[in-house]
Amino acid sequence: MKKYILFLILIPLLSISQSGISLSGLSQFQTGQSILPLSLNTDFNPIKHESRNHQIMLSIFRGRKFKIGTFAVKASIAYNINKIDYDPNKEVLIENFIVNKKSLMPIIEIWHIIFQTQNSFLYTSIGGFGVIEELKIKKPNTNEDSYNYNNIIPFFRTGIQINYGKFFINPFLSFDLQEISFSEIKEINSIDFKSKIKNYTLRSGLEFGIMF
Repeated sequence: MKKYILFLILIPLLSISQSGISLSGLSQFQTGQSILPLSLNTDFNPIKHESRNHQIMLSIFRGRKFKIGTFAVKASIAYNINKIDYDPNKEVLIENFIVNKKSLMPIIEIWHIIFQTQNSFLYTSIGGFGVIEELKIKKPNTNEDSYNYNNIIPFFRTGIQINYGKFFINPFLSFDLQEISFSEIKEINSIDFKSKIKNYTLRSGLEFGIMF
């Protein structure tokens, strides 16, 4: 099912002029710790883990100027595979176990640039980001157990982007609706969007980077 969703999302991106489209990827190794409860009380114990993360991302940023301002599309879609190997200690009496996460992470945002100078511009935008995930937990000498976790968070944003040569900084304020969880695409049609709007969250954010 995720392959068809990825194909449908890529069609409008690839139909636009190739200018502004990029393909990137990463593969990285990490170590860390998580905390597991030892009882129903407040006793917790750390557990070490190692992880290997692979990701490939297709991105686009393209704009066009009109009399009422400049409109731009900012979109990306990433396919992420993350394998986490947990190593319990003597105090955590469980076997070693491995978590394999496979996630499709789309984000799309339509910008309206309403005021622009040589090195900065003010914008408003509407969009959303989501996680379409298949989570598998595999324990040694046991059968696999799996379940799905999917959610989408629509948002409205306003911000300002300031450019210093190739470097840019983009502080913004985001009006995020309550996350929409679903197991199948058809379930989105039955979502009570009024309650999602009422339970909104205001978040501030900061994006920065280098343009090539």
